[in-house]
Amino acid sequence: MNADPHKNDLAFQTVTEIDALLAGGAITSRTVTEHYLQRIATHDRKINSFITVMPNQALAAANASDQRRKAGRAHGPLDGIPIALKDNIDVAGVATTAGIEARRGHIASSDSAVAAKLKAAGAVILGKLNMHEGAHGATTANEAYGYCYNPHREGYTPGGSSGGSGAALAAGLCAAALGTDTLGSIRIPASFCGIAGLKPTHGLVSTRGVVPLAWSLDHVGPMARSVADLALILEVLAGPDTADPFSRSSPKPSAAVFTTPKSLRGVRLGRLRDLDTFAASPLHADIAACYEAALTQLSKLGATIVDVKLAGYQHNQIRPKAMLVIEADLAVYYAKLLEEKPTGFSQIFREGVAFGQQQSAPKLAAAFEAIRSVQPIANVLFAEVDALVTPTTPCPAFSFQQAMPKTLTAFTAIANYVGAPAVSVPMGLTKDNLPMGLQITARPWDDLTALQIAAAYEQAARWAMKPAGF
Repeated sequence: MNADPHKNDLAFQTVTEIDALLAGGAITSRTVTEHYLQRIATHDRKINSFITVMPNQALAAANASDQRRKAGRAHGPLDGIPIALKDNIDVAGVATTAGIEARRGHIASSDSAVAAKLKAAGAVILGKLNMHEGAHGATTANEAYGYCYNPHREGYTPGGSSGGSGAALAAGLCAAALGTDTLGSIRIPASFCGIAGLKPTHGLVSTRGVVPLAWSLDHVGPMARSVADLALILEVLAGPDTADPFSRSSPKPSAAVFTTPKSLRGVRLGRLRDLDTFAASPLHADIAACYEAALTQLSKLGATIVDVKLAGYQHNQIRPKAMLVIEADLAVYYAKLLEEKPTGFSQIFREGVAFGQQQSAPKLAAAFEAIRSVQPIANVLFAEVDALVTPTTPCPAFSFQQAMPKTLTAFTAIANYVGAPAVSVPMGLTKDNLPMGLQITARPWDDLTALQIAAAYEQAARWAMKPAGF
């Protein structure tokens, strides 16, 4: 456990804490928005987390929020809170690049569903965040808009594809962020950057107005400094959208219902014994040790730890099938733009699209069937336990000089295959001070359970993750 050295630093306050300051009149939204904008100007040159900063729009939204609060008409706990969005999420009148050179001048004509909900809740949108090109990768090594760097270690990846979201939040450049997640792209940056991130149940949060990577696997979710903040933002984002074919009607998670449990008595948590075999590679020693320590902590909170195996699931067999689906979807979505602006894409992106174009219909159908085959395995798991607890990633952040491990999504992807909610929460630091993440995956539509387990661990562990120099 570590004491929190930034408790009184406004830039590193949680959404809940900033809302309390705003409600009490201690600060104004304009004050906190100006503070973040100044920090972006000062610090983002080190990490390159923003593609577009929106100072005029942000300050106008902050002023409007201050007027509402002064009149006693605040829209809720997100009113006046500065948030930044991954740059594949449409905000009306602002470029949505999706990290692609060919989309540099693509101005969104309307808000995405999630941006509209944030605006309706009074949130202040600071800008659009760097990401891996087209969300097709997990390092945010973006050739067009510049690499995004992990604030915890110079020259290291923040993860991806929502790397800008993780880096900006960890560096204190926004109060919260939105990312997207297809095989782990919210949770990997959350783990690498030492923040909390949620991939919600598939269909709970609309993806309308979000540039797709794979329609059937994509999710939008919040990234924040606390699990309680994730719950607040999820309540705003969640809900059916008749214009989104993947949206599903369900009971909406309520932040009023969310609490951090003092005890996990009666909760059954699945533990993966043979992590190396599951990940198809040796687990980083510090992650393996901290995983065991986290399970001990959860057990002390009253949870029952149950050994599980996920018999029949092999990540290294399913992942190529998922990549086939992803690249086939890319081939459909980008066909026209690739024809018009072929040099507006990197070589590796074009090769991925070409691969998707070349696959036969039977091969694609087989890939979908392989992904669907994971659901019965998950059904057996969730009949035994309330949630699966794993490391978020098998390794911590790594240098851009190193190749990306193919096993990076070993623990995250299964939640995308079955549409289950999964939360990454800080699990401590390696011996050389790189963040690690603990992941809690619950059954579909049980987002509240995943959040409450994560919050209980967060409260007990109290890891402090502020990067040096920020």
